[in-house]
Amino acid sequence: MTTPKTKSQSCLDKAYRLLAGRPHSVFEMREKLAFRSYEKFEIDETIAILLEAGHLNDSIYCRSYAEARIKRMRLGPQRIKTDLKRKGFDETLINETLSELFPDDDVEMSVALEAAEKKARYLNNDMDEKVIKRKLYDHLTRRGFSPEIARRVALDQFATVLAGMSKLYG
Repeated sequence: MTTPKTKSQSCLDKAYRLLAGRPHSVFEMREKLAFRSYEKFEIDETIAILLEAGHLNDSIYCRSYAEARIKRMRLGPQRIKTDLKRKGFDETLINETLSELFPDDDVEMSVALEAAEKKARYLNNDMDEKVIKRKLYDHLTRRGFSPEIARRVALDQFATVLAGMSKLYG
């Protein structure tokens, strides 16, 4: 005969099921467990167990999440920072992670150039050059690149972006 689960064990089991789907920040885990009506002491106990076991690690998750956003979505540091704040990461951890991933403007510039080239493939080739530049600039700022980087890519690197565009229509 099996023994009934305690509420604390049930909370821990739920946390493991959540972690089986994807990594979570401590903040996210706390919110999801609270939403499921677990008591604060049960959540605190569960979080402590997961931290001690290494199943919750905000610094590793923060970095891997940011890297994935850069690689898959070609987002800039401002947008990634907003997304990481929404996930409940500490401001200091966010700043450290972004300074590691974007050590200088060259890295941000290369990611922005990739994002602009991808966007350019979907723009109408018959558009006026000014319209294309404005659309690229707007796209890059919405993706979280600094206005200076967006301007440099949309205006100064326009020929490079246009080459990416001509691959599609070439």
